[in-house]
Amino acid sequence: MRKPGLLLLTASAGAALVTAAGPAGAVAANGTPAASDGYSLSIALAAKSIAAGTSDTVSGVLTKAGVPQAGDTVALRAWAAGRHHHAHRVHHAHRIATGTTGADGSVSFTVTPRTNMHYRLVFRAVPVPTVTPSPVPSPASTPVATFARSKVVTVHVQWDSSLSIRAHDGRHGRQVIQGQLRGHAHPLSGRKVTLQERTVGSDTWTTVRTHRTHRHGIVSFRVATPSVPEEFQLAFTGGPNYQGCQSGVVTIG
Repeated sequence: MRKPGLLLLTASAGAALVTAAGPAGAVAANGTPAASDGYSLSIALAAKSIAAGTSDTVSGVLTKAGVPQAGDTVALRAWAAGRHHHAHRVHHAHRIATGTTGADGSVSFTVTPRTNMHYRLVFRAVPVPTVTPSPVPSPASTPVATFARSKVVTVHVQWDSSLSIRAHDGRHGRQVIQGQLRGHAHPLSGRKVTLQERTVGSDTWTTVRTHRTHRHGIVSFRVATPSVPEEFQLAFTGGPNYQGCQSGVVTIG
């Protein structure tokens, strides 16, 4: 069964996008690079933030003592990012694909996450069989798994947002300008929205003030009625999970 938020498209070898990896032989916890037997595995993203419905590329390079390793299998592990899914909680990770390293030690995966996702690359070598001496020495030695894992990277998925706008008469000769901010078909509360104005015919917008949206994504501004016609619009610069947007334009005066 497909895990929520996961969608893998392709895996390929031969990509050359490289980032720094941890020192060979280091065994680390809490999401930092780890390796054994001289192996090192890097990871990089084509983009740290993508629009919803688009794809990103997760790439890495496997080396041993600085030498690229070809023909080895690398797994891509992923888990949802969020308040209860921190980057270092690797027990939430799922292996979503495997790829084979190219001649330069590189491997890449194309992913289309539906939500913010953490990714990590993992390599585990297949133990080489050894001839058991007879008689077996006591105590018998146990082969140690050879592995490398990259650091954790995060892809942020941004959804479209929209702003409505309307103006009506308020008290004491003032005008009330209201709008609603929505994202992914839901009202967005607690987000900063800026009221901008310009003289009719001008191409330059001037910031009036900024307010946060209320519970249902509503934001309100009160302005003095201008003596000459002025145009107003609302603007949202964007933020976690949502792209920026502007409303339509209303004319007052």
